[in-house]
Amino acid sequence: MATSFKNIALASLATGMLSLGNQTTAKASTWVDTVLNTPGIAAVVKPGDFCIAVLPDTQYYLAQAQLGGNFEMFKAQIEWIQKNQQKENIAYVAHMGDITEHGDNPVTNRSEWYLAKTALYGLENPVSIPYGLSVGNHDQFPAQHPVSGTTNGYNKYFGVPHFEGRPYYGGHYGNNNDSHYDLFTAGNVDFIVLFLEFDSHNEDQTKLYSWANDVLKKNASRKAIVVSHSILHFAPVAGSLTPQAPFNAEGKAIYEALKDNTNLFMMLCGHVGDNGEGYRAETFKGHTIKAFLNDYQSRPNGGNGLMRLYKFSVKNNELSVRTFSPYTNQSETDGDSQFTVSLFDKPVK
Repeated sequence: MATSFKNIALASLATGMLSLGNQTTAKASTWVDTVLNTPGIAAVVKPGDFCIAVLPDTQYYLAQAQLGGNFEMFKAQIEWIQKNQQKENIAYVAHMGDITEHGDNPVTNRSEWYLAKTALYGLENPVSIPYGLSVGNHDQFPAQHPVSGTTNGYNKYFGVPHFEGRPYYGGHYGNNNDSHYDLFTAGNVDFIVLFLEFDSHNEDQTKLYSWANDVLKKNASRKAIVVSHSILHFAPVAGSLTPQAPFNAEGKAIYEALKDNTNLFMMLCGHVGDNGEGYRAETFKGHTIKAFLNDYQSRPNGGNGLMRLYKFSVKNNELSVRTFSPYTNQSETDGDSQFTVSLFDKPVK
């Protein structure tokens, strides 16, 4: 049995290195330990307007002693998505990262990652709703380090073998699932959602962003959304879209690396608390990329279950943002919580 597992590990590592290209500093594969889960029937997405559900930093719902958050808030978000998938025509779900508070810390890793998977696997059954997760700094151990740190808990429950073979899973970077991409179609438009692991210390940005560019170019016919834990700082004036939220250093690096891809129209992030919301539109050579921040961990009770729904109206070329909590049944309706912007540079015919 030991020899068998060794062979599996070596095969996994070899496969990862083929995907890796010239990156030689990546973390070791954890595929052998990945938990598998058979998804339910695929969610049906009707023609016309559709939504993407966005889950901001959930870390304080798992580290329950912090700021009054509790696991029921996380469960309420997932249960709301499942219950309302048909009504809201939810085509995809994206988590902004900091799924957990302490990552692979041996004191807490079993409990936090077990709770995370217990909640998020609710998107897989009884109906399988396509979803992806961003790896935040608190999902790494030690935090902030994508290469020299580990993400074993994340890859145990959300690794490559867990998603491999699902119709929406596109592929991954290196020999784990820390950066990866998904594919889906809604509103008669093909999309790609590309997740980039947190890397504010620039341990691997050059190679990671090169891979991201290759993926976006190979999928140039698909409208692209980039999700990374840290892109924007919060809005200078709470409750308003003006002035625009500034890029942080990592967000600026992502934008500069990927702005030549005319299929990229949207970026999503979390990470920054305080008022926890921000919006920025950048135009390069006539092409506009819009970035959205939502992170409510600094609000009462670690976020009170606040989340977002992004409604895509391809027909009207509009993208509408809604912020609410299924846990408290309250909505935020100020200027940077509920608003509508243009969807693409030009309407899709």
